Amino acid sequence: MASLRERKKQQTRQALMDAAGRLFDEQGYEATTVDQIAAAAGVSPRTFFSYFRHKADLLHTNLYERLDAGVAAILAGRPGESPAELLARAFDEMLAESWTMGLTPGLVGDAVKLPIFSPRASIDRADTRMERLAAALVTSCGISRMTAYAMVGAAIGAVSGTAAVSMSEDRPDEETLALTSRACRQALAGFTA
Repeated sequence: MASLRERKKQQTRQALMDAAGRLFDEQGYEATTVDQIAAAAGVSPRTFFSYFRHKADLLHTNLYERLDAGVAAILAGRPGESPAELLARAFDEMLAESWTMGLTPGLVGDAVKLPIFSPRASIDRADTRMERLAAALVTSCGISRMTAYAMVGAAIGAVSGTAAVSMSEDRPDEETLALTSRACRQALAGFTA
């Protein structure tokens, strides 16, 4: 059970995320300031920065939780499951609650249009996913590190590309989820041979 201090920290973090989501919806991401988010959450801007490095971090609040779900799915492999099947199931787990690969639910459509989604930021997030998922594949399946990285890279590329096109076409979330799942499996099909 979490200590009182830990529960208080979790409540403050959640209050900041909730306030940001509300303000982003009401006035847009660009018009919302850190000071406004902190005030709406009832904390100081200094407290905000003890939880998040900058405003953009609020858009990716669940990345590590989703990665944990994917790693757990890989490490809990079923007998006879191939590395490609394991990884595809891991992506299903990661995408189940938030198909956005770490974006805060409700902020997806606007978030992908923001200038903060620079190639460098995308690469940093992809590197984190690749390292964690590839390491789990190596541990669970005994495949080479190079093969594990190639598989994870193929899956991330398929999911990210498919999600971007689907969102740009304003497809419903359920359809985007189905399309990304299928694209992931197609990208990994070559690794089963």
